[in-house]
Amino acid sequence: MDIFLIIMVVILFVIEIAAIFLPVLPDSIFFWSAIILYKIIKNGINYSPYFWTGAILITVLIFFADYLANAYFIKKRGGNNKTIFAAVIGMIFGTIFLGPLGFIIAPFILIFVTEYWQSRNKKDSFRLAVGSILAFLTSTAVRLAMQIFLMVWFFIEIY
Repeated sequence: MDIFLIIMVVILFVIEIAAIFLPVLPDSIFFWSAIILYKIIKNGINYSPYFWTGAILITVLIFFADYLANAYFIKKRGGNNKTIFAAVIGMIFGTIFLGPLGFIIAPFILIFVTEYWQSRNKKDSFRLAVGSILAFLTSTAVRLAMQIFLMVWFFIEIY
């Protein structure tokens, strides 16, 4: 039973890693499903308050990582709140209508159009749009690192 339970947890963790790269899958749901499933099936397991607190805080950070990274890179390259709003709208609708690549393509296009419409400067508009791609790559790396940290912490917690 223990081996089967661990295999189920590992499968959910693998799906969680895939969700980081496929924005159509929700972040952290599979991690939380795995740790709750393990707690329900495995009698006598109690996670420490540090684990619960850390997992909740990291989950919130993971949720905001894309938006915060995009806002940071846009502000750093001279964008404004309209540009950040365009990026968020692009992430949401790009993922819905274009799938995983829409998470990169739609914000890029919307940021470029928004900035070009405001400034009529192709070079700056393009730099901001490229910044959105850098933001996506950065946030993906950060989210991956945080998820792996949580997964390792889970295994340390149960053994």
